Amino acid sequence: MEPETITALIAMGSIIFVGFFGNLIFNRFRVPDVVLLIFLGMAIGPDILGDRFGLVTTAALADIDQFKDLFLSAALIIILFDGGLSLDMRVVFDSMRLSLFHSVITFIMEIVAIATALYFVLDMDFFVALTLGTILGGTTGAVVIPVVNKMRLKAKTKSMLIMESVITDVLVIVLALALISVVKIGEFDLPALATELVIKFAVGAAVGFVAGAAWLFVLDRLHKQPLSYMITVAALFLVAGIVEMDPINSSGAVAALAFGLSIGNRQFVKKRLTTLALTTLTEEHIHHFHTEITFFVRTFFFVYLGMAFRFDSFTWVHLMAGILIIWITLTARYITSHMSKSVGEMQDSDRRAVFGMMPKGLSAAVLATLPAAEFAGLSVWNSELADLFLNVTLIVILGTTIVASILSSLTERDIDKTERMRLRERLSMDRQ
Repeated sequence: MEPETITALIAMGSIIFVGFFGNLIFNRFRVPDVVLLIFLGMAIGPDILGDRFGLVTTAALADIDQFKDLFLSAALIIILFDGGLSLDMRVVFDSMRLSLFHSVITFIMEIVAIATALYFVLDMDFFVALTLGTILGGTTGAVVIPVVNKMRLKAKTKSMLIMESVITDVLVIVLALALISVVKIGEFDLPALATELVIKFAVGAAVGFVAGAAWLFVLDRLHKQPLSYMITVAALFLVAGIVEMDPINSSGAVAALAFGLSIGNRQFVKKRLTTLALTTLTEEHIHHFHTEITFFVRTFFFVYLGMAFRFDSFTWVHLMAGILIIWITLTARYITSHMSKSVGEMQDSDRRAVFGMMPKGLSAAVLATLPAAEFAGLSVWNSELADLFLNVTLIVILGTTIVASILSSLTERDIDKTERMRLRERLSMDRQ
């Protein structure tokens, strides 16, 4: 083997080991492994150890970046599918109103506050600032789903946070692309935007759910065959890809979640679609199989985020702008989490979890590179803004992910403390 190949194999094995032990650390000490994986990516990236020891060099990262869009899209589809598997359909319906309320209010508050701050502080064109605010206005299921699924929260709260990540992911993509068009041609077509949003959500969800229901019957026939569950991954990618194509032009991410939701709620589907028996092994094996795949994908995703963090290209302006946006995000979520607590009658631990689940990710990382290409030559754009968009986005992704990990850990410790106090009270009452 070539030395580069040997280094790559050792690095891959080491990353998986770190991911595995990071997962054990979370289960034992309630410290999410996200931060550990991101810092590992930074360490083996070009700016620290990568170029010096031939781990992930600048050239190697450039080669990886050529497949960034494919890798990030595949990771999002797999993680959202896993999130759908873990949701209860009845809980989703029960939490949908609260999910929409919290998602839309938080999204609007964040993008308006971010755009206003950038407009006044950096003297940026308002629609350009609004574009960056939109890119950074949503949350990512790549972080939210794994962390929330491991937390001891109410099922309704988990469902709400997962649905928020899906809803805002689509809002970010559609609205950011719409704003890019506004900046380029100077026109804003609200009816067309509303129609596109409906198509992205409703059609994607419908196609994904129906495809998942149909796939249950395929799995029922194939569950005793070798590799029968591996082919579910192929079906997942086919559904997500077809939904994005003409004439559907919907969201593959939403379809992936709905596909997993249908398969994960076998009994719900069975009662409403057929009197035929669907084997229970289907659901159990799918859950187990995709837990393994999701672990592998998300481990490399967070390490990649760390590797993409390039220290030599940042300025103090980028750093301060990133910190300002993180502070705005914290403030907005603090306000809306209290609003959601009042509307949804949450416990304090659930309210704190809603407040803390702010991480940005996949959509922001992909969209941050678009304005440089789309706005080139416009009077409102320059090369400095291109660096600012990318660098600030990376700072906010890493910063919100780290903050979310810390706050989720503190929430888990508060839950531990509350449970111990309740146990002492019960023991004291029993003694009396």
